[in-house]
Amino acid sequence: MNIVLGVEAKLTIDEFLAAYAGREEKFELVDGVPYQMARANRRHVRIMRNLLWRLSAQLQGGPCEALAANMGTGVSQFTYRLPDVAVYCDPRDLGPRDIEPMTLHYPRVIIEILSKSTETTDHGIKLDEYQRIESVDTIVFVHASREAFTTFERASANEWRTVVHMPGQPLILRDPRVTITAADVFTGVN
Repeated sequence: MNIVLGVEAKLTIDEFLAAYAGREEKFELVDGVPYQMARANRRHVRIMRNLLWRLSAQLQGGPCEALAANMGTGVSQFTYRLPDVAVYCDPRDLGPRDIEPMTLHYPRVIIEILSKSTETTDHGIKLDEYQRIESVDTIVFVHASREAFTTFERASANEWRTVVHMPGQPLILRDPRVTITAADVFTGVN
């Protein structure tokens, strides 16, 4: 962390990436302060893999791309998050493939896989942060223990509609139009 005249200075995303890029551990930047993320368990990683694989297959050939947690999303000048999976459709994020930015700014869909240790933060702080990103249309919480989904869909600039999917119901995204069955996500993850 930067210290300026005895006062801790917030890191910007660029400063954070310069200091933390390439480390084996994963870090997020929250209001200018780096936080190390807990390692995901095998079930979490398998769910993430299944989501990424199914999304990528359905998005193939279109203007959107699904990316996993190694690509960060700039939430503000001082906050950088690593969603488990995100869908990006904006050409500003998906420009020339020979330039690989570490931060993407215009996610359309953000997906977080909940665990006991992250559920409170994800449902509170992260949900609020993600809802403030103008490009976000849908936020998905994957309830790994219940094998179900909750989606938050933008209804207007400041209004969101919550859709609770019962166990076994598919995940349906409206933009981009994608349907993924619960079996596609949860089969073989134990």
